[in-house]
Amino acid sequence: MKKRMKLVLAMIPALALGGCKSVLEIPVVETGWDIYTGGQYRYGPSIIVNKDGSVDAWFAAPGGYHDDGNLKFDADAVMKPVVLGKGMTAAQRFAETKPFYSVRVICPNQQAKNASLTFSLYRWDTDYKTTLRHRPVATQRYENYKDNQSLELVNKDKFPYGEYLWTLSDGNNDQCMVWQSDKNMEGVTNYLNGEEVAGSFRARVSQDFSDGTIFWDQASYQHSTDGGKTWTPEQMVLLPTEFASDHFSVCDPAVAQWGDYYYAGYTSTENEGMVENHVYIARSKSPVGPWEKWNGSGWTTGTDVQPMIRYTDDPKKFGAGEPSFVVLGDSVYCYYTWNATGDESITTRLVTADANDPNWPAHLNFHGTVINKSDIKGADHCDVKYRDDLKKFQAIHAAQRIGPDSYIVLWESEDGIHFTRKGEIRDNLKPYLHNCGWSGDGRGHMRKGVQQYISYAYGTPEAAWGQWNTWWSPLKLTE
Repeated sequence: MKKRMKLVLAMIPALALGGCKSVLEIPVVETGWDIYTGGQYRYGPSIIVNKDGSVDAWFAAPGGYHDDGNLKFDADAVMKPVVLGKGMTAAQRFAETKPFYSVRVICPNQQAKNASLTFSLYRWDTDYKTTLRHRPVATQRYENYKDNQSLELVNKDKFPYGEYLWTLSDGNNDQCMVWQSDKNMEGVTNYLNGEEVAGSFRARVSQDFSDGTIFWDQASYQHSTDGGKTWTPEQMVLLPTEFASDHFSVCDPAVAQWGDYYYAGYTSTENEGMVENHVYIARSKSPVGPWEKWNGSGWTTGTDVQPMIRYTDDPKKFGAGEPSFVVLGDSVYCYYTWNATGDESITTRLVTADANDPNWPAHLNFHGTVINKSDIKGADHCDVKYRDDLKKFQAIHAAQRIGPDSYIVLWESEDGIHFTRKGEIRDNLKPYLHNCGWSGDGRGHMRKGVQQYISYAYGTPEAAWGQWNTWWSPLKLTE
């Protein structure tokens, strides 16, 4: 009996060791796959792994128009400029089933300072020549218009529904032009000097009041129930608010969930030069909206949107943005880029707040720079998570971004404030990667025993800016 007891006791440590996995402080990237190959971009992922193992993911995606997107051309077609010099007329016939506020046409001029055109709108009558015998319902002369200016005809009381013809005419030199796509558009007929032509001029109609400008980025959303192998159809869920502080862009979404809300931080600017960015925040009770945005003292669905963190350094530099969230205990940790130098030496700063405060963006505690990447070539933004297995904060970012030797750097902190560089991740990565993000739960925690993931955009040597695929890989945190 004593010998049998000794044998059993001797086996217990061995069994314990056999069932125990060691924690990897530097995660291992496993074999991955493309989740987006659409030819434009989906980058800067924010990833939440839910309690049931399903995945929510948000990405920065190309923007669109602030109006309702009633385009009279194929936005995916190849564009070419058509000269509208003296004696030349471009025209387009179209029909609307509802009253509309405006019609707009984009006109280049090769940066000329003295290109002018007359933009007119007619009610359609029988044929092209008969239509032009009538007086236009609206007309405007654009003297010395800017390169790629949106020429517009507006009726505050709205034009009645029906068939119309617009014309561009009376150009004063060969720098007067209009963009033309190489594909036809159903329901639209295009003319050059009275003759029908193939392709379609770059025009659009706004049903309601809008300035019709382009916004650069928006946030997309998808959901997966099989670890990122398949995804629900993409939705554009968080957009800029026209006539508001974030009018130009919603970029670099970072989503966290605690209490009753999803909170989405993002980058935007009031500067049409795409610089002097700020950090903004929105909230919703659903991962797809509708969203309320921060207005400086509370939450709004109007145009009184304001940054949560306003950049105050050189207005010609990138500024602030690219947020990331961790909620630990009763505190919100918001990490964000602050780049006032204009080069690739990006710093990450931190603000904290009370997670139980419904207006927590009004009561931020500023901690300054917590990660300084000034000695790392081609570094970009950090995505920060809390490792429950290590009881430490970890941050990742790309280095030598969009290059053949790109890799990922890992930082670590016990208190979320004092970070040290822990190591590098180089295996199983695509070259030319940038703007990586990794997963956690809604509070930014990597829970023990839960599969986590990493994702990033990547290109090729030949790819133009923005022509990136999106890669997805499982992460190994134990062995």
